[in-house]
Amino acid sequence: MLKFVVVLSLVALAVHAQDASRPIINTSGGQIQGITASCGLFCSYFAFNGIPYAQPPVGELRFRNPRPHGGWQGVKDGSEHRSTCPSGGFLGGVSGSEDCLYLNVYTQNLIGSRPVMVWIHGGSFTGGSGNSWIYGPDNLMPEDVVVVTINYRLGILGFFSTDDVHAAGNWGMKDCVMALQWVRQNIAAFGGDPNNVTIFGESAGGVAVHYLVLSNKASGLFHKAIAQSGTALVPWGFQYRPRELAYRLADRFGYSHDSATLVQSLRNTPIETLIETQEGWLDIEIPRGFKPFDFVPNAEPVNSPEETFLTQLPIDIINAGTFNHVPFIAGYMSMESLFMVYEHTIDSTVWNAFTRNPDYFVPHFWNIPHGTAASAAVSQGIRNAYWQDRPLGDDIMVEWLTFHTDQQFIYAIDKTVRLHAQRSSAPTYYYQFSFDGDLNLVKRVLMLGSWPGAMHADDIPYLWSVTDLTISPILPTNHARTVSNRFVRLFTNFARFGNPTPNAVDTLLQSRQWQPVTAATVHYMDIGHDLVTGVNPNGQRTAVWRDLEARYANDPFRFPRN
Repeated sequence: MLKFVVVLSLVALAVHAQDASRPIINTSGGQIQGITASCGLFCSYFAFNGIPYAQPPVGELRFRNPRPHGGWQGVKDGSEHRSTCPSGGFLGGVSGSEDCLYLNVYTQNLIGSRPVMVWIHGGSFTGGSGNSWIYGPDNLMPEDVVVVTINYRLGILGFFSTDDVHAAGNWGMKDCVMALQWVRQNIAAFGGDPNNVTIFGESAGGVAVHYLVLSNKASGLFHKAIAQSGTALVPWGFQYRPRELAYRLADRFGYSHDSATLVQSLRNTPIETLIETQEGWLDIEIPRGFKPFDFVPNAEPVNSPEETFLTQLPIDIINAGTFNHVPFIAGYMSMESLFMVYEHTIDSTVWNAFTRNPDYFVPHFWNIPHGTAASAAVSQGIRNAYWQDRPLGDDIMVEWLTFHTDQQFIYAIDKTVRLHAQRSSAPTYYYQFSFDGDLNLVKRVLMLGSWPGAMHADDIPYLWSVTDLTISPILPTNHARTVSNRFVRLFTNFARFGNPTPNAVDTLLQSRQWQPVTAATVHYMDIGHDLVTGVNPNGQRTAVWRDLEARYANDPFRFPRN
């Protein structure tokens, strides 16, 4: 009887191994078996979900650099995603597990050598995952690219630092590097070209992409980069006082300020307790979004005992030109900060707080002391430029949201693009996404459809198949589908050729030629109802910031260290 069972098992395994819809791939860690998924009529692809790329960062590996995964025995089932990294749950509590360093691979063909696009998800560096509930690859697959989405450590677990040798920080960014190392070693087995890798991401993911461009630790691991709605210069994306934050955390728990003792105490603290201490949006003091979120990338001590990711200020790396010179796309949504409408609904103190504290209008990264003549001049200049210094209130809400959009996103992205174009030997491309249609799902879910422009994260459903948002079907004849197809084609062209418009007669792209930015001319592409090329987007607004910076800022973007 035992022999009969063994024979049946072997037969079943043989049949399963020959199932063309469930291919098995050999990776550096072991075998992974994928599934076949649909991307529409006559469109399918292979999905390999939940592939571990690093050891679980638990126990003594919490607050340490990631280590390569030790591998596994047998065939790992890649039909389902695995755990996401810990974050605050939508309805409270904590979701996810520290055993979360997994990635997903999507490919239409296991034979050949196709461009690879590695996605880094957003979520303020405290939430999100690379899973297909939000980042389904259906739109990208017909363009014949291999897509990889990754998880990386978030919040305290990803970016806590004591700013010394005991906890240097940037754990989440180092996870991204290890995921890219896995891609270089393994992606050929999935039909991808390890010598043609594009990293792309949105919001915090866009900031992370730019940090990878700036880090010599990531050199050679990718060949092109796309930063959507964020770069390392945004006011919320760089933590310049990590030690102060660490001491505040120590006080909250009653732990020692001695770094070695504090780090060990935090390693022994339950994950639920750690995550629940993270600030929510309304826990952030006014002005929200104008200063760094607590747990974001930082500059590490040069004497760290582990390999460092970033030891200099982003602006110094950019100005020195010592970043990875790869073709680079950066851009933003036309009304990024539309979500700030709801700040006033939830917190009625905002108008009064800004009225009483005009220094709030002054960018913290300009290092202008509060209460000085320079601070007053900057504050007055901004208020005059956006709403002619009328009293703050609902009647200036559109102007207020425009100011927030520029303060939180556009000014920093514009500066990044201009500096890269001046210092990089590779082309830099610039865009604005302005289309407002039926796939602007974030705007519609938040019931902001009557407001103008495309808001933060509205571009996600134009690139990805999003199943987490319940909406009515979008018909193929809907113009939003055309915009989506164009957006995808621009990015996949860039991944393939390093040029988003290599074909002068591409009818989908209306035969537009997207020119790179030069030191003399800030070319850009507006992605709206049509593709429109132009020069110097939102030029009058960004000129206000450049003028005020030139006149009053002290070492802009150069933050004080502890």
